[in-house]
Amino acid sequence: MHAPISMAGRSVRSAATTIDSLFRANAARRPDADAVIDSPDRERVIGQPPRHLTYAQADRAVEAIATRLRQIGLPAGTVVGLQMPNIVESVLTLLAITRAGMVPAPLPLLWRRADCVAALSRAGARAIITYGHVDDMDHAQLALGIAAELFPIRVVCGFGCGRVDGIVPFDDCLSADIESTHELDVSLSESSPAAAITFDMTADGPVAVLRDHAQLLAGGVLVQHRATIQPRAAIVSTIPATSFAGLATSFVPWLLCTGTLILHHPFDPDALARQIAEHDGNILVVPDALLLPLTQSETLDTTRSLKSIIALWRSPDRVAASSQWPADAPNLVDVAAFGEAGLLASVRAANGRAAPWPTGNIVVAENGHDITLGRVAQTVTGTLGLGGLLAASPLRLYDPEPTEAPDTGADLVDTGYSCRLTPNDETLVITASPVGLVNVGGYRFAMHDLQLHVRDIDDNGVIAAFPHALTGYRLAGHATNSEVVRAKLEESGSNPLISHAFHDRLPS
Repeated sequence: MHAPISMAGRSVRSAATTIDSLFRANAARRPDADAVIDSPDRERVIGQPPRHLTYAQADRAVEAIATRLRQIGLPAGTVVGLQMPNIVESVLTLLAITRAGMVPAPLPLLWRRADCVAALSRAGARAIITYGHVDDMDHAQLALGIAAELFPIRVVCGFGCGRVDGIVPFDDCLSADIESTHELDVSLSESSPAAAITFDMTADGPVAVLRDHAQLLAGGVLVQHRATIQPRAAIVSTIPATSFAGLATSFVPWLLCTGTLILHHPFDPDALARQIAEHDGNILVVPDALLLPLTQSETLDTTRSLKSIIALWRSPDRVAASSQWPADAPNLVDVAAFGEAGLLASVRAANGRAAPWPTGNIVVAENGHDITLGRVAQTVTGTLGLGGLLAASPLRLYDPEPTEAPDTGADLVDTGYSCRLTPNDETLVITASPVGLVNVGGYRFAMHDLQLHVRDIDDNGVIAAFPHALTGYRLAGHATNSEVVRAKLEESGSNPLISHAFHDRLPS
């Protein structure tokens, strides 16, 4: 089994230390403090005004949502799919699923029917929770379509869905005066080690990756220490909690520091600067693509409360060649996400350049003791291997009652990312992504599958990935009739980034 790591006097391997137990302790400790705050432009994105909840209000809402999940007949251990934007309800629902003794399985927002069905089938999901309309996408109908195609999903729940037939409404769970009809057994949230299932794209299609509470907390502990996140910090996050990296960079550090989580969606430099200034934001979490726009805007000049910026790199091979970080800017912490296999985090050097990744144990110091969270090494095939609590392997199929608990950190997990050792063999540099995969705007695609899918629609259709300064890569497609191909891709439930490729011509 993994060696236990301590956190504020508690062992992360202790059954009592779960995502929900941390949140409940925070609510008891700071009931009137700000817990979670929406972006001010939420109404433009989903048509509803922003929410601003204290810990006490958030705790009541989590209790109500958890109770509703139990009342509609979902048993403990149920995997619940969750597809929502970066809003207050998504944070509350993630917590509520764990409080109800179930396993949240957050889905990327741009995934459509094909990817969602494949992923939720792998995870053995029995329910899905969504949010009505997000921008111009009807997620209520998308969820119903997923349930119609995936027989095991018998319950569809939603916020902002009105009276859509077939969807259990959850909006009333956020009412300040709602009371649970019976006391929920909070021990349910501590009865299973399963904390979350996230999804990765491989050359063989979507796979499910299970993490227990210790593994999830380890990711947050690493980021918390690298970014020096202080108690009661105000964390401004543009990253939704739909992946291990998303959970580790903002959601878990928020719980660990008993602070305030300030959500931003989508990116707007002026609105972001106002949020940071209004709430005295200390930590900013952004995708790597926003680093350059941030340095070119006035955001960093006008937000003096910022102490650290956490940049999430979905293409870790780009970290080494990234631009020099300004000396007068807040500290920069690079978090490299290797799909859902694991992550690494490092503070930028004094010269503003990204340093190679140290090999060996990943260690943080807490309360005078060194805590080992994971291990980094080069595999015999020249790829990056991760071990310990930070690493996890794909599931064949989630079993809520396994006969033997897997020890996912016993051996190195091969991330598939090529790397080279530096001359002293004590550090390494990531040089290339896994063969056959490309990262576009935070989403991974298997290029062979994309090409076959396009050819099934148009024999002359082609799609390719080209380097892009901000997003890593961009997709571009060409076909006999691009309009027809785009329409059929949308109809088949493909990611919008794929269908949008046929708005452009291939570069000459």
